[in-house]
Amino acid sequence: MKWLKQIFITLSALLLLSYIGAAQLKACSFEQADALQKKQKRNIAVFIYTDWCQYCQVMKRVTFSHDQVVRKLNEQFYFVALNGEEKRDIRFNSNLFKYKPNGTNTGAHELAEVLGTIDGKLAYPGLIILNSRYEIIFQYSGFLNAKALHAVLDNTPG
Repeated sequence: MKWLKQIFITLSALLLLSYIGAAQLKACSFEQADALQKKQKRNIAVFIYTDWCQYCQVMKRVTFSHDQVVRKLNEQFYFVALNGEEKRDIRFNSNLFKYKPNGTNTGAHELAEVLGTIDGKLAYPGLIILNSRYEIIFQYSGFLNAKALHAVLDNTPG
């Protein structure tokens, strides 16, 4: 019985150390990204999601916690997560974007529409990469696993 307790304590310690050692993704708001661009030019990776989208939640939990993805985003990009149904106004690139209701308790944020609309449709999840001049240089709608996202980040000019 004593050896079982010792194994449990050792495994718990290893899990805690692996969690503590895991890199944390540094996210910022659009307003912060705007200010940061004045200090150091970088591409901006925008993840557009909703709370009800299951694929979005998996990307948040799994794809954006992968060490290589986190390291790449933290070192070379400004990362912004945008809820496509955000209700607060967002000032970005000298423009003010607002929430647009389109039914009872439904709607989309203008900035999500501007960045995430592909072929006339806004779908979730979305990944958009802007260059330092705020031009869209990559736009994708759908789930990306860590390997696919890392490949996108590696091949993004910047």
